[in-house]
Amino acid sequence: MKKVLIYIDPFIGHIIPTLGLSEKLIENQFDVHYCGVPDVTEIIARTQFSCSTIFEEYYPKGTVQKDTEVNANVISSILNGELDELINEIKPSILIMTAYNPVEAAAFYYKYKIKIFLLYFYFPVNTDFSKISFTDITKERAVNLLMNDTNMGAVNFFIDFLIREGHLITSLKDVLSVFDHFYNIIISSPDFLTETPIINQQDLYIGDCLPKDNILASYFDIESLKNKFYEQNRLGKKLIYFSLGSWADQINYEKAQLIIQNIIKSADDPLMDDYVILIAAANLYEQYKQHQSDKIIMYKWVPQMEILHYADIAILHGGMGGIKHSIMNEIPMIIVPLDFDQSENADRVVANRLGAKMDAFSMSAEEIVSKINEVQNNDEIKLGLKKMKNSFEKISENNTLMSLINAEHIY
Repeated sequence: MKKVLIYIDPFIGHIIPTLGLSEKLIENQFDVHYCGVPDVTEIIARTQFSCSTIFEEYYPKGTVQKDTEVNANVISSILNGELDELINEIKPSILIMTAYNPVEAAAFYYKYKIKIFLLYFYFPVNTDFSKISFTDITKERAVNLLMNDTNMGAVNFFIDFLIREGHLITSLKDVLSVFDHFYNIIISSPDFLTETPIINQQDLYIGDCLPKDNILASYFDIESLKNKFYEQNRLGKKLIYFSLGSWADQINYEKAQLIIQNIIKSADDPLMDDYVILIAAANLYEQYKQHQSDKIIMYKWVPQMEILHYADIAILHGGMGGIKHSIMNEIPMIIVPLDFDQSENADRVVANRLGAKMDAFSMSAEEIVSKINEVQNNDEIKLGLKKMKNSFEKISENNTLMSLINAEHIY
């Protein structure tokens, strides 16, 4: 049985799709093992998959990893063989890891010569995918990371290792040519993009990748919540699901405050008498929990995939996780972006007729109510959601990824 090692970063929105991918790997007779920092393995330990904690001394539990940082100690650990025992024990045929960490991916390849598949959970911002491939996008990110003065320690470890190993290094281009041999796994459908993307042989779109086993639901009294939904439905109420993700307060605290305040105000509008709003407030929960009422159900967090089975509308910040969950449940969306790729995703939602977009700084409670009524019974949006769901399902049936993973020689 071929063994697959998955090395993932600690963002829950990145971890969950890998569980769906791992389920598919298991179905195709692969053995899956995870490795990661403590915040990763704490979650994986709740699943059917085995896992090993690494780099705990550099990223103890609760550490926030910066997207501009390449940890020199991590690069040194990989290149100096501190993971030899793990690699020798697992003997993985391939390594799947996030494209969020391209320099670490290159280090793993140079040290262990493992076949690398890079996972993309989001579409990089300010990118015309009809003009640049995912491989070139990853190279650009790796160059930017290596050219960042704060990462010079990691660069020095890398260069010293390559010279010791006899590699001829004349430029960064020599170092990064390794990405030409990596495969790219995009957890989406190309139809979600507004442009026709370049799709090379290395690029594999695999659809939604939602896991069947929702581990987060097992830590939540979903039955109690279902009973609330059934009762509200019996009374003729519709459910609005509202979430700004797990890190809204850190992404843009001012925007997050404005959005949640206006959502709460909108519940008082007479036109909202037939609606109940479920708010997953995450780190803002303590600040707003007193707003619980017969019109507002307030939680710190909920298992999003489960909740969207019962929702009529979703108001989201525009991360790909929530968008995909809504598409697969055919739930109309209102996207209020915070930062990063979210504004571009909101534009894609509008262009594909999946919902609407609002601006946090110009929105009001009255406008939210108007937008809810606009998307609720929009036939174009219903049709757009059905078409996009079909696209994701069709892409997910493609077995090319499994064939490539199973191939003896792919380089």
